[in-house]
Amino acid sequence: MVFASPFSDKYPKRVWDSLKKSRRGKDMFAPLNNFLNSTRLYDYVLKHTPRYYLFAMAGGCVCCYSLSNVVDYFWKRANKGRLYDDLPLNTAVADEDE
Repeated sequence: MVFASPFSDKYPKRVWDSLKKSRRGKDMFAPLNNFLNSTRLYDYVLKHTPRYYLFAMAGGCVCCYSLSNVVDYFWKRANKGRLYDDLPLNTAVADEDE
């Protein structure tokens, strides 16, 4: 008997008991795991090292760009009226004429 062999049925009782205690469907993230498993993302992307690195780098770039845009939006919203872009154009021209 080779322990943990998929071809052996002669496991000790404690091993069979531990295998019966499954967490399937009991976790808080079970719906997320089911969705990710249905997309087959692991089979197509995460299983191969070059694809994994490309996926990680592209995901990082997209996340940084998105986070930057969100932070800029909230910054402009919080400082509305105090930024250079909010100045009326005719005030700069009037100062040059004088």
